[in-house]
Amino acid sequence: MSVFLRWGIFGIIGVAALMYAYNASKRMAEKHQANPAMVSATTEAAPAPAPATAAPAAPSAAPHCEAELVVAQRALEARRQGEPLDRLLRIQEIAWQEPATRRARLQEVATRWYQFEGEEPVRGSLRIRVISDCEHFSPAP
Repeated sequence: MSVFLRWGIFGIIGVAALMYAYNASKRMAEKHQANPAMVSATTEAAPAPAPATAAPAAPSAAPHCEAELVVAQRALEARRQGEPLDRLLRIQEIAWQEPATRRARLQEVATRWYQFEGEEPVRGSLRIRVISDCEHFSPAP
């Protein structure tokens, strides 16, 4: 068998593999984009039940702590959906932060909550834990 024939076959197989990977990633992206739309449609259709008693208002936190809370929520959601960590670290709330120290802190928060072991905290306790951690370890920018 000639060297050129072997490399030709290898090239054809390589191109076919690239096309398969491209089409698979396209299908995954379509599926990913279709899923949040279905979730939002069902949440809009079903009204939320009114609480029996008024919950106390959550204390307001510093804006940089609120941003860390959003990142922690997105990390837990990404882990539930099976998204890779590197995709999470490229979201707008993290990747577009200008000071490198702030971006590093948000990446640390995202990684910590993405790799969180055990049962996920409920929304209220997640807020308390993230805000407390922020105020203790992350000074205001």
